[in-house]
Amino acid sequence: GPPPPIDNGDITSLLQSVYPPGMIVEYRCQAYYELQGNRNVVCRNGEWSEPPKCLEACVISEETMRKHHIQLKWKHDKKLYSKTEDTIEFTCRYGYRPRTALHTFRTTCREGK
Repeated sequence: GPPPPIDNGDITSLLQSVYPPGMIVEYRCQAYYELQGNRNVVCRNGEWSEPPKCLEACVISEETMRKHHIQLKWKHDKKLYSKTEDTIEFTCRYGYRPRTALHTFRTTCREGK
């Protein structure tokens, strides 16, 4: 049968009606998603090898930051997308002081959280 679909990803190889043994198809993730696993999947004995996963990005908006009186320490984008394992640093907005320990202003993206 056809290679398995994956959430938030696509097969880049041309889809076919029949896949011969040894056939390899390649996957890729949609924008801001991180590919985990092997991007190439092989057909062996009528079965496909394990497809990759697309890990969700973390998103923080200007609105959320304004609500918490924080801003990005290094970037000035309206919306920030971060991939899994990226570290993001915040700082207080002008005129505000930290109410929590400084290490809480640094966070690492873990699959969309």
